[in-house]
Amino acid sequence: MSAASPDRRELASRLRQLRERAQLSTTRLGTALGWSQSKVSKIELGRTRPSIDDVQAWLDAVQTPADQRAELLDMAESVQVASVIWNRTLPGGRAGHQHSIGHLRSQAHATRIFQNGAVPGLLQTAEYARRILTLADVFGLGDTARTAATRIERQSVLYEEGRTFEFVITEAALRFRPEPSGLLTAQYDKILSVTTLPSVTVSVLPTGADSSTVHIHPFVIYEQSDGTATVTVETYTRELTLTDPEEIRYYRKIYD
Repeated sequence: MSAASPDRRELASRLRQLRERAQLSTTRLGTALGWSQSKVSKIELGRTRPSIDDVQAWLDAVQTPADQRAELLDMAESVQVASVIWNRTLPGGRAGHQHSIGHLRSQAHATRIFQNGAVPGLLQTAEYARRILTLADVFGLGDTARTAATRIERQSVLYEEGRTFEFVITEAALRFRPEPSGLLTAQYDKILSVTTLPSVTVSVLPTGADSSTVHIHPFVIYEQSDGTATVTVETYTRELTLTDPEEIRYYRKIYD
């Protein structure tokens, strides 16, 4: 389990102080909120990232003064987004982060991927991955070969039983060429071969089709067996991890 961020630790400490000030045990607070005592303890210890609704309910239950509510709700909103920047401060470089994403995907029973810029990593050939990662190395890390190898290695998850993978890819993403060569022929063959797997579904949005939403950026939804989910969004310089249930609901709607 990864360590809690400073913001999450601060929020956990403030919530614990409010509970103690209200003279409520973790068991009594859990009962009042309809939660288990374990959930209350995990939030206070920073082991569980509470949703904004969780924090709102907590603040109501302990009768938090109005001057503190806005600050704590803002803090609760900020901890819903984890951010990893693609520079030299990233432990293990981009390859290390590939392993982290592999762990997140291994915990999901369903992975739903929308990509409007390029072929998704799980469907890339080794050469396509190498060239894409070279173009994306805006910090000049120079770890492309190792990162590409790790990306190809984690494609083995597609063959595991009990998991499903849905891909929605725009036609523009399929036509994107990392370099002018015959690269796409092999890439298309790879996609077609993967679609023969019973766990994989690939859909393509034609360029001329009417759109029901604006395709601002690619994203991945990791659906957990308990009904929760995590969304990741990649930019040029960082990756965002979203866990707020309200945001997740919107991403599910956009994907559908």
